[in-house]
Amino acid sequence: MIIQEFDLFDGINDEIVEDLVTTMETVSYDTNAVVFMEGDPADSFYILVSGFASLHMGGGDKTASLTLKPGEAFGWSSLVERDVYASTVSCTEPCRLYKINKNNLDRVLRQYPATGMLFYKRLAGLIGGRVISCHRELLKLRASLNSS
Repeated sequence: MIIQEFDLFDGINDEIVEDLVTTMETVSYDTNAVVFMEGDPADSFYILVSGFASLHMGGGDKTASLTLKPGEAFGWSSLVERDVYASTVSCTEPCRLYKINKNNLDRVLRQYPATGMLFYKRLAGLIGGRVISCHRELLKLRASLNSS
């Protein structure tokens, strides 16, 4: 497992990486499998290693979705004191993921505060990037509604 390839863990020293790897498990899902559903208990954080997945929020004709590519992380609700996931993630093709239990990750990051700070700073960047993407999509939607 080479987690240092992923942005969230880039530059973390080998000793801490070893501790982090003990918190992870590799899981595989088939096409159309659901990793978690909106409202499920938020207990793990995921990194997509291979394949593609889709993140969905909302329901019916008011569903918003985002395509997840290898290297992207999701399930961050589990790391920011949310009890349940705010979205549903399903695999659009066979996927391999790193699954990290939130309590185990928290334990390791508390042992290495500087690394924990770096990790959460990068996580904030990931969340911020998603928020910016959502705003852009909303602006496109607004523009298309105004031009109709």
